[in-house]
Amino acid sequence: MVLGNGFSTIRADLKPIIYCIGLSDNEASKRTNRFLNEIKNVFNEENIHEPLVVRDAKTAHRIYDFVERNIDAIILNVSGPRALFRKLVRLNIPIILWEDKGYSHAASWDIRGYLSYWGGKVFTPIGNEEAKRIVKLLSGIEYLKRSKLIVFGSIPCQNLSSQWCLEYIERVLGVEVKTIPIDNLLKEIDKIDEKSVEEIFNEWRTMFKEISENRVDALKDSIRMYIAMKKFLEKEGGNALTINCLADLFKYRFITPCIPLAKFIDEGIIAGCEADINVALSMMILSYISRQPSIMGNIYLFRPWPGPGFPPTDTRIKDIEESLRTNIVRLTHDVIPLTMSTEDRFVLEDYHNTGKGVTAYAPLKVGEKVTLLRINPSLDEILIIRGRIIRVENTIHCRISVWIKVSNAKAIAENAYSLHHAMVYGDWSKELIKFAELMNIKYKLV
Repeated sequence: MVLGNGFSTIRADLKPIIYCIGLSDNEASKRTNRFLNEIKNVFNEENIHEPLVVRDAKTAHRIYDFVERNIDAIILNVSGPRALFRKLVRLNIPIILWEDKGYSHAASWDIRGYLSYWGGKVFTPIGNEEAKRIVKLLSGIEYLKRSKLIVFGSIPCQNLSSQWCLEYIERVLGVEVKTIPIDNLLKEIDKIDEKSVEEIFNEWRTMFKEISENRVDALKDSIRMYIAMKKFLEKEGGNALTINCLADLFKYRFITPCIPLAKFIDEGIIAGCEADINVALSMMILSYISRQPSIMGNIYLFRPWPGPGFPPTDTRIKDIEESLRTNIVRLTHDVIPLTMSTEDRFVLEDYHNTGKGVTAYAPLKVGEKVTLLRINPSLDEILIIRGRIIRVENTIHCRISVWIKVSNAKAIAENAYSLHHAMVYGDWSKELIKFAELMNIKYKLV
């Protein structure tokens, strides 16, 4: 796998294995070719390794000598002597059983039960789309374990419900986390030459419907931040980042990171804010499994307010009651990747009605199913929320508001670990439940 080249470029490494013990060369060749043609047709976006054709019992008993270790999943043809399949379990590689062109049924159930008894992680897809999603799940987990998250600024941040022991994060999820002081980022920003800024500015012009003169300086400040952050990512080998903007960066210099973060997401780099490590981890899980961009946002049960500040208390109480009655929640924030929008250009705005900084608005897809996710501070449970977008607006503070119809807003209020949640298009709840099982963590589904 290659890190940092976009979520859609994540590829699984698959190893086809077929047992042809006792078959003639001609029969073995026909069965193998038919098997390979089927899986190449279904998994045409993945890296399919050379097939292993097992022709004798000796090879079957020493199967671990013939399988590469950089494999995300074995695609096992269910034909052959099932008792010998148990040797595959020693490889500790997930096994996808392949029967009747990817439609698992009777034979697969028996093999699944047998290999599970031996400790195997076995999958029995019913249909090609389910098979593709299983492969995305397995490759996403491996991608997560090979990832590195860069945190710009001090931790803990003002939202405390994250895991702050960086070694523990790597031990549980495999994600390496590195902190970069804000002072180091600001020093790098100050080194950026004007020519580099102008080059990016001219490149970014097409991202906006209009750039008014009073926004140019703030946008160029954000470009300097984008260039500096990219240098740290390249130096550290990072493919994800978050920044403590509110409680650290803004104390020393008011540069809004919102547009650079949106640009990074469009480039396939997870980018969160407020140094919320756990929501960044949640974005990584969603994007690496779905191979799609994800965003973070605050879940609120009350209306937007132009800002600065929030609606009066009595208004908030009234809105909360209405939210719980209608099961409609609002996700709001300032980082909007164009790859998730219905439009191909931003409206350039200020930050939270302050007349300073820059944010950018572009609408998301109304009517689209979405999945929201957050992992808890202990990293031993995830909250999965399913919903559908029913309304989207430019609400200034924060820049975008997304109203989502959910099944049970009260359950969200009772189980949420924090206000920040990650969101991706589509219903990925089934894959996230399996993710939790494979990672030995609990889950709650709303």
